Amino acid sequence: MLRESEYSRRLLLLRAVLDRAGEHGGDTWRGMNRLFGVLTDAWRAAPDVTRRILGHPSVGPRLVTTWRTLDESGPAAVGPLPLASVAAAAAPATGLDVSIALTAVPPGAVLPGLGAVRLPDAAPGTPLLLRGAPTGGVLETGAGLRVHLPPPTALGAERAGWWPLRGATPGPGPSFLVDDVDQVVATDAERLPEDELRVWRSTSAGAMSLLRARHADYAAELDEGLRTLTPLPPAEGSPAGRSGSAAEMFGGVTLSRPLHARDLAETLVHEMQHSKLAAVMHLVDLLAEPGAAAPRARYYAPWRDDPRPLYGLLHGTYAFLSVARFWSREAAFVSDPAERHRAQVRCARWREAASETKEAMLADRSGLTGTGRRFVATMGKALAELRTVPLPESAVREARQQADLHRARWSERNRAGRTES
Repeated sequence: MLRESEYSRRLLLLRAVLDRAGEHGGDTWRGMNRLFGVLTDAWRAAPDVTRRILGHPSVGPRLVTTWRTLDESGPAAVGPLPLASVAAAAAPATGLDVSIALTAVPPGAVLPGLGAVRLPDAAPGTPLLLRGAPTGGVLETGAGLRVHLPPPTALGAERAGWWPLRGATPGPGPSFLVDDVDQVVATDAERLPEDELRVWRSTSAGAMSLLRARHADYAAELDEGLRTLTPLPPAEGSPAGRSGSAAEMFGGVTLSRPLHARDLAETLVHEMQHSKLAAVMHLVDLLAEPGAAAPRARYYAPWRDDPRPLYGLLHGTYAFLSVARFWSREAAFVSDPAERHRAQVRCARWREAASETKEAMLADRSGLTGTGRRFVATMGKALAELRTVPLPESAVREARQQADLHRARWSERNRAGRTES
């Protein structure tokens, strides 16, 4: 249901872009109306293919950026907008005979949901022209370079100059993609070499196998909602992995290379909760909007080094409830004593952390709507049930020590006067 609601939101954003262009009139309106027409024709030619492109995680930020650019610009015409790349993806994917103006971005021209045309010599901002055709598109530069794209049925095959998106889990069944070419979500669009891709695929397959065997509910969520993994370089000076998701990128997860299947499984469960909650918050108001003069409170979050707004606290609490449940189940499965202890510590750490922040949210009488309070109270019931799961005193004690150390470091980092802003 949330996946469908997010797709509906994409269509509403697309309509909002068209309406805003209509307010500008002139060349802006004509250019945007033409892109809208390309997407309409693509839908008529191949609705399932067009829907898949419009539902691709990185299309959400492109729609929002296009709308904001039109909202902030004057009545003068604007150049190719991010929406152009969405239409440029739909055209070759459905075999339309159209031409679309683009500008180069690393690694050349990104067609969201499909892949990228590699143009190593094209500087960012270089004008490009994509010509679609039933037998395969052509991308042209002003310098005379032409890159031929495969026909619609062969866009998944790599060829000279063409980098298609690749599956993260080989074989039949539900799968998601490794999106290593899209500048919207990748800080540096670099193609993963084959040996590195094999590591991602092996770890992803192991993570999904573990989830299907031990966490069928979370595996079902990922089968329905997860669309892409976008590789991130590891954080400088930190051996720990990092991951993230964004409200307008339902089903997209950015993360550094996972080292172990179990840790990737935890990451995927964690990030899918963020995607779910973002989709819920697009449908209903959980947070009360503060008045123009009201200060925005910042809270202690046991999983962050910085003070967090209520929005971040709600997201973290919701995600770490599932992380604690994940480790509670894992502790019941693993046979190695050291690994079992590690899982028990993580369960204790995160169920207590989420319980603490849940209480902080309910104590703020003005931050949540009535629906938001019911939502948090329901989380509280799930946490209370999880806290009845017995854990060894040694694991609880170690988790408490970790929590105390984090709070001490947080307090040192955010001294008096810096916890509100």
